[in-house]
Amino acid sequence: MCLKSLPAKIRKWLSMRTGQPIIGRPAWYDRNPISRAYIYEATLAPHSVAERISYTCPSGKKAMVELVSARVERISAASIASEPKAFWELTPSGGSAKEILRAVIRTNNVGDKEFAVIPTSLTMFSGDAIKGWTADLSTGGLVTYYLTLKITEFDA
Repeated sequence: MCLKSLPAKIRKWLSMRTGQPIIGRPAWYDRNPISRAYIYEATLAPHSVAERISYTCPSGKKAMVELVSARVERISAASIASEPKAFWELTPSGGSAKEILRAVIRTNNVGDKEFAVIPTSLTMFSGDAIKGWTADLSTGGLVTYYLTLKITEFDA
């Protein structure tokens, strides 16, 4: 018998007797939550597109993405400058990858930096994937990359 099928008076009485409201299912943060944090930081020479962080929501779980950020900082000038970037892609289960966040430096000055963050949460479902990437097609020079990801995973 489902608790919701009980008459309202009985549900209220049960709630008063137990001291807790009668609900059908706990909130997401009460369903075996696991906190996960991923951080990538490195100072690199020019390189092609490279995956740095990857997370796929497991079967039977959902995930609340609480923080996604990307930062790029030029440490030394390139002889032939390109646009160094750090970016995030989200791939829904069975779908194609979509870029959701990017930090790019379009100048060649030492100390130039760019920062990007998603200021709201995202919900990931079983099979959804998020990946952090870096790239710099310049010739010479050094760039520091920062990628951060904070997730709370819980039972679906």
